[in-house]
Amino acid sequence: MDGSSEKLTGANSKYGDPPGCYIATAVYGSYDCPQVWTLRRFRDHTLAASWYGRTFLHAYYAVSPTLVKWFGRTAWFQKLWRGPLDRLVARLRDEGVADTPYQDREW
Repeated sequence: MDGSSEKLTGANSKYGDPPGCYIATAVYGSYDCPQVWTLRRFRDHTLAASWYGRTFLHAYYAVSPTLVKWFGRTAWFQKLWRGPLDRLVARLRDEGVADTPYQDREW
């Protein structure tokens, strides 16, 4: 995988939609909120820019839709992920990743 032209695939990409931030959306309650905007920017501009980031994304999109379908509405699942996601979002914001409305990159 050298990467520049490789497309990411997610559970909903076969319908023409970009891969979602499944776990973050379950935790924060919306795909369009400041925390998820920050994470989406990180996905599109940092993770998708390297072969190891794209490898992580492929694995994430293979597993996370099912995890969220099974457990996404449970309090323990949301509590499990809330702290790590809050810390990641805070770190990304400290590094200059914006939390303003974001339009996903064209996949």
